[in-house]
Amino acid sequence: MVRGTAEHGYSCLPTILYMIDVLNISTTYCMMVNKVDYRFMYYFLSLGPCIRGFSHMRKVIAVDDTHLYDRYKGVLLSAAAQDTENHIYPISFCVVDKENDASWKFFFEKLKFIVVDGPDLFFISDRHKSITNGIVKAYNHAHHGYCMRHLGENLRVNHHCGEHFYLFYNAAKAYYPEEFSDHFVKFKNYCPEAAFFLEHELGFEK
Repeated sequence: MVRGTAEHGYSCLPTILYMIDVLNISTTYCMMVNKVDYRFMYYFLSLGPCIRGFSHMRKVIAVDDTHLYDRYKGVLLSAAAQDTENHIYPISFCVVDKENDASWKFFFEKLKFIVVDGPDLFFISDRHKSITNGIVKAYNHAHHGYCMRHLGENLRVNHHCGEHFYLFYNAAKAYYPEEFSDHFVKFKNYCPEAAFFLEHELGFEK
């Protein structure tokens, strides 16, 4: 907290949420507390201008998380898109007590009120199973794939592709199936173990 204690900050959340809603029309927010001891659990926020502007964005959403390191810890979940000039466009944020199936389910259930399900919608994330579970439960028609950067880091650390690592990115960035196949065959020739992981354990659809 910039000023005051963490306890005071959490106690002010309802007031802060009210003022955010007053100053940003059509803002969506939700706070959940533990029903037993009334401790903070989840806090979801999507500002009205961000909600309205998403209709003009590409229907590709990156979801991610980062750990918080104040007194009470927690995790910040987020969803962001990209505009036509490749600038990051924030859609929603959610502070949760921990990253698990329940917290990601809460996040995607709230997000669905803002981002409507459909076959033209695509989510990108790392390989955390709770993200996959949350998307499957909330979105029946949207697609889900894994982030190229996260996959690349996994291959670099665990499969040691060395100087031929760039071939993975060439394949991942390909726009056409034929182009992808050409790059992947080259990658497979130099890095067979990594190629096997991508093709048979992960699956091309991801």
